[in-house]
Amino acid sequence: MQLHLPADHPTLPWIHIFGLFLLNINYWCADQTVMQRSLAAKNLREAQIGLMVGGVLKYVMAVVIVVPGIALAGILEGGQLPEPDMAFPYLVANYLPTGVKGLILCALFASLMSTVDSTFNSLATLWSVDIYKGYLRKHATDAQVVAAGRNTIVLTLITGVTMGFVLLYIKFANPGTAFTHTLNELRYYINCGMVVLICSAGFMMAPNHKLALFAFLFTIPLHLIILSCFPGMNYFVRAMWVILIGLSIVSVSAWRHGWHHWRDLIRYDSPGVAQVGIGLLTSLAVLHLVFH
Repeated sequence: MQLHLPADHPTLPWIHIFGLFLLNINYWCADQTVMQRSLAAKNLREAQIGLMVGGVLKYVMAVVIVVPGIALAGILEGGQLPEPDMAFPYLVANYLPTGVKGLILCALFASLMSTVDSTFNSLATLWSVDIYKGYLRKHATDAQVVAAGRNTIVLTLITGVTMGFVLLYIKFANPGTAFTHTLNELRYYINCGMVVLICSAGFMMAPNHKLALFAFLFTIPLHLIILSCFPGMNYFVRAMWVILIGLSIVSVSAWRHGWHHWRDLIRYDSPGVAQVGIGLLTSLAVLHLVFH
C-alpha cells in the first residue's frame, strides 16, 4: 500500500515522479483529444470545471487500476505471473462469471472505440485545417478540406495497424517484461520534444522559433547520448533531464524578451473555482505523503 518505491528501484523509483510530471504536460495540457473538449466549452468557467471533474475521475481510475493489482498480489501469495501484462486477463478469466466477462469485454471495446475515434478526429482536424488549408492549399474549398481529413484517417488507420504489428512483435519477443514500460520508453523519445515546445510557448514572451525547433529535434539524439553515458538511468528520469536540457537551450532567447509573469499564467473564473483547484492539488500532495 505504498505509492513510492525506493530510489534505486530498476523500473519505478520514486524520483520518476518529477519526469512523469513534466511528461504529463504533453497529454493534459496540449493533447488535441483532451484540449478539444475544453476549447468547445461555452466559457472559462465550464472549461475549468470540466477539467477538474476529469481530475476527480482520475482518482477513481487510479483505484480501479491499482486495487485489482493489490488483490492479485494477495491471491498469488508472493508468486509471479510469467507475463506481467496478463494480470488483468488472469483476474477476469479466473474470478469473474461469464456474464460479467461479457460486460468487461464490451467496456473494453467501447473504450478502444472512443480512443480511436478521438484520435482520428484530432488528426484529421490538425492536418486538414492547420496544415493542408493553412500551408499547402490556402484557398481550398470545404469539400477539399473534408476530403483531406478523410484521407488522413485512412492513412492513419494503415500506419496504426502496421505499427500495432511491430509493437506486438516487440512484446512477444520479450514476454517477461511489462510492455507498458517498453511502450512508454519508445513514445517518450517524441513526447519530450513536445513538452519543450509547449513550455517554451507557454512561459516565454517570445521564444526564438529556430532555437525552439532545434531543441525539439535535439531531444531525440539527446536521449541516445544520455542512454549511452548512463545506461542504468530510469527512462522517466532520463526524460526529465532531456526536457530540462531542451528548455535550457530555448531559454537563451528568453533573456532578451523575458518570461510571462506568473500572475498572467493563473486565470480562474471565480474564487470558488480557484478553491476547488487548490483543493485538488492539496489532496494530491496529501495522498503522496500519506501513502509514501
